[in-house]
Amino acid sequence: MSQPNKIELRRVSKSFGSKTVLESITADIKQGETFTIIGGSGSGKSVLLKCILGLMEPTSGTIRIDGEDTTHLSNKDRMKLMHKFGMLFQFGALFDSMSIWENVAFSLLEQGVKRHEAKDIAISKLALVGLSPDVAKLAPSELSGGMKKRAGLARAICTEPEIMFYDEPTTGLDPITSDVINDLILQLQADLGITSIVITHNMQSAYKISNKITMLYEGRFLETGTPEEIQKSDNPYVAQFINGSARGPIKMAVKQR
Repeated sequence: MSQPNKIELRRVSKSFGSKTVLESITADIKQGETFTIIGGSGSGKSVLLKCILGLMEPTSGTIRIDGEDTTHLSNKDRMKLMHKFGMLFQFGALFDSMSIWENVAFSLLEQGVKRHEAKDIAISKLALVGLSPDVAKLAPSELSGGMKKRAGLARAICTEPEIMFYDEPTTGLDPITSDVINDLILQLQADLGITSIVITHNMQSAYKISNKITMLYEGRFLETGTPEEIQKSDNPYVAQFINGSARGPIKMAVKQR
């Protein structure tokens, strides 16, 4: 039986003045699916993510989450919707002045949850991402890059979101640590049924974690398919990007000295 759509994008466009960044984006993201967006810098990936999160309003088109049009919500309804979301930022974005458990429990503490209860929940989430209770009392400066990423992931799932957003989850990590993060993303999908949207340049990661991959180029989705379909794509733009080749229709500006 096919899973229902968790997120629906219908002809979503976004312009800033005369500059069009997104043009007629349409996609269906199923419940429990990991939907990965690839594409070069400046292709519109972050703007699309912000539109789905509600941090930006599309110029036109609709975004539906659980069947509800979220394009023009009131501030009150927007805040209710945000409780469905978790976000893993590119570099963890931990607060240096807080311990790791306080970082993980930040949203709970803001909601008025008692500190001892919030700490217990934070430690349980740290355990889910493979970090021991001893890590809870440490400062972010005492953690390696991979441990910071895991702590950021624990914070993202602390409020038990239905939808996770990952912004370059393996950037700056060595190959082994990157694969640990990939496994954690797969584990959360399997154990919690989380629907995920991932932005990444790491094709090895994209192939492993994704149910669907789409390439965004100059504000448009060029092609969407399973990892196997994308690897076999005969679209020259897609083929050039996934193979990391300097030769092809995508031209990069090179500064002359």
